[in-house]
Amino acid sequence: MSDADSPYRAPRPGRPDTGDSRTWADDSKAWADTRDAHRLIAEALARLVTADPTIPPHPYLSRHLAHHAARGEVLDDAHVPLAVLPWESSANVRTLLRQSAARRQEWLEAWARIEPFIGGAGPDSRLTSLHLAHHAATRPRTPLDTSAARVSGSRVTPLWSDWTARDNVLAVSETRLESLTRTTTTDGHSLLVSGDDHGTIRMWEPHGVPAMAPLHTYGGAVQHLLPLPGDLLLSAGTDGSVRVWHLTRGQLLAEPVHRPGTWVSALTLFAAKDAPEVVLVAHSDGRLGALDPVTFRPVDTPLPSLDPAPALLSGVGLGGAEGMALAVAQGRRVRVWDPRRPDGYTYEHEHEGAVRALVDLAAPGRYALCDDSGYIGFRDASTGRETPVAPAPPAGPVVALTALTVAGRAAVASGGSDHTLRVWDAETGAAIGGALEGHTAPPVALTTLPGTSPDTPRELPAPAGQELPVPAGQELLVSAGQELPVPAGQELLVSAGQELLVSAGADHTLRRWKPGGPGVGAGRAVRRPVTAAALSGPGSTAGAPLIAVADESGTALRDTGTGRPVALPAGHAPVTAFASARVRGEPLLVTAHSDAGIQLWSLERGAHAAPARLAGLLGHSLPVRSMAAFPYDGRTLLVTGGEDGTVRLWDLDRVRALACREDHLLSVRDVAVLDTARGPRIASAGTDGTVRLWDPVTLRPVGAPLHCEQRVVNAVAAVPVDEPDGAELVASGGEDGTIRLWDPGTGRPVGRRLDIGDGPVAALAFFRTATGRPCLAATGPGGTIHLWDTDTGSHLLRIVTGSPLGALDALDARQPGGPHPEHPVLLAAGVAGVCVFGIRMEGR
Repeated sequence: MSDADSPYRAPRPGRPDTGDSRTWADDSKAWADTRDAHRLIAEALARLVTADPTIPPHPYLSRHLAHHAARGEVLDDAHVPLAVLPWESSANVRTLLRQSAARRQEWLEAWARIEPFIGGAGPDSRLTSLHLAHHAATRPRTPLDTSAARVSGSRVTPLWSDWTARDNVLAVSETRLESLTRTTTTDGHSLLVSGDDHGTIRMWEPHGVPAMAPLHTYGGAVQHLLPLPGDLLLSAGTDGSVRVWHLTRGQLLAEPVHRPGTWVSALTLFAAKDAPEVVLVAHSDGRLGALDPVTFRPVDTPLPSLDPAPALLSGVGLGGAEGMALAVAQGRRVRVWDPRRPDGYTYEHEHEGAVRALVDLAAPGRYALCDDSGYIGFRDASTGRETPVAPAPPAGPVVALTALTVAGRAAVASGGSDHTLRVWDAETGAAIGGALEGHTAPPVALTTLPGTSPDTPRELPAPAGQELPVPAGQELLVSAGQELPVPAGQELLVSAGQELLVSAGADHTLRRWKPGGPGVGAGRAVRRPVTAAALSGPGSTAGAPLIAVADESGTALRDTGTGRPVALPAGHAPVTAFASARVRGEPLLVTAHSDAGIQLWSLERGAHAAPARLAGLLGHSLPVRSMAAFPYDGRTLLVTGGEDGTVRLWDLDRVRALACREDHLLSVRDVAVLDTARGPRIASAGTDGTVRLWDPVTLRPVGAPLHCEQRVVNAVAAVPVDEPDGAELVASGGEDGTIRLWDPGTGRPVGRRLDIGDGPVAALAFFRTATGRPCLAATGPGGTIHLWDTDTGSHLLRIVTGSPLGALDALDARQPGGPHPEHPVLLAAGVAGVCVFGIRMEGR
């Protein structure tokens, strides 16, 4: 077939098939403006997209349609329709949207939220993920609308969403990022530069698109990056070498330092009073050297003596012509060396934890530091006077710092082991805004971007006091000092002096943040992270499941059919786990709390009445991580696993403890109940890497522990097998990102390992499809739900959410009295909230 006959033939320039009677001359005039040309191309290409998203469009459409629409200033759902997005291959929609002022972009914005994480997922997974993301963004806390809940080809039917995730991912790296900096090229262009654990250096545009070909060191991890004038960059890391690169040419110019058997612990610029600037290089053995920043030859200059240990360094400006002092951290000890003084070091401090980062501040003689104990503080280089931050951040190592300006004031941003970023006033130590959440692993490196980077919103001049219409989801950028009333729910971003914060996380992502502060919008509201969630069976509405959700603000039950919430007066201790039970015909909800207590609640009065507290259970010394209720011998039993390392068995009929086991080392992460050929068995998973089986009456061990070889075992689930004896297998989900199936009778693994491929397994849930197909769902901090057929071990579907998940629960379609007779229901919850959806693996 010739191109002329192809149904995908691009429209002839100047002659889009619009059905009107314009002449060639009229059309040719439209091409005089580049934007009009791209608009006409986008309109013509959009007409070639079928209405069925399961039919692949021509590769040119999937690759270039969004680009043409953006260049023509018509980047909207009409010109880039839903049906093309599951096939979209430019991986550039989120970047184009940041530079677009178009309206009606519901599907495009939903796609942009999951685009960085979608990777090589197939069309089924892409469409399903897009459908769920769109529902979460457009119908939060809205009861099921059947007419709007179905999308041809999607494997889910969204039932309920309370989900608000941050949309600030700039880029996703295939490798772990170790270092990050910003440079400005000789032509005034800002670039982000990252180094990774494979020795690769990458340049990124401020909006996240790769700027140039990567640079390969063919050495160890790149842990230090130092930009210099003239498009030069110094890199150093674990192979003990310092390399000089010309960024815009992509060339390695020199390797002035090479010390095998050591690593570079610090790389910084330093200028003493009346002395030229030098590059300081510290190695892991305490050796300190200086290089000329132009010739990169060794410089003979006075340097402080170091202990034979890795050192962190930061030059501290003393103001005016006074040059710099040098802050030096080795382990827990911090010293300041002042070359103006004959005695060298001026003072020293000992910290509770090893110091992780030092950073110079704009104020003369002041610097900031952080350590493994969670300490963050500001010090004076001359006097040692300390200003700690307040309130203190959560306990745990603080691993990264950078200096920035917020609303005209000097500030410091910190990245902690709790995966959050925080911003502090450098003068007072006070917190600026709340924690910035979104990373799924610690942010290991921080830098800043100018507030007027190319992808910030356009400036919209207007007289003071005049209200400007702002499209939903857009931001308003005004000049400093200008007063504008902002429509409710919109953001206000001040242009002058406001920097943007960029973080590189151990989760392989680059993220951009707007620090909060006076005159700076705090950003779109983000839901409090869910600490526990579960499906509790049918609510009062026929076919609609009842869900229990807990976060830091409280606990509530919600009927997904009506949307009505009912608060659970569970006290001030946050809920850490849920379980559903039925005792003598009465439906119960069991809640575990951060104070290690367990409470029983009656749901007898229905989903819309406040549950009545029946009793409490005490015994654990640390919070319960998982619970499971099950009938046995005419009674209802409850098994609990706690952070205290114990597995406990309770009789809910008599509200009393039955047994306790302390065989696990450290924490018990999950519990489950399975049917075996010899009757019910309790399975528990722990941080000791084992799954243990227990008798449901005596709680005595059944067989030897299963040593799963998955490091920590975070999750366990019962997996039925279609065999005459009705036996079940045990599924274990590990810290190594794998799932293994075990025969509880023999203690041997069954089949191959299943790898989720995006981090540790955090939760498992088993269900059967409408036709009885056995499926196992797994998720982790990567935010992707994976579905497997447990009979064949085949991977069925990836559902990408773009935000960390910590909880899964399933209602089996075939269980008696299930909420949806024809389809199972799955709940997923995590940092961004909770969503509930039906699964349709068979048919369209």
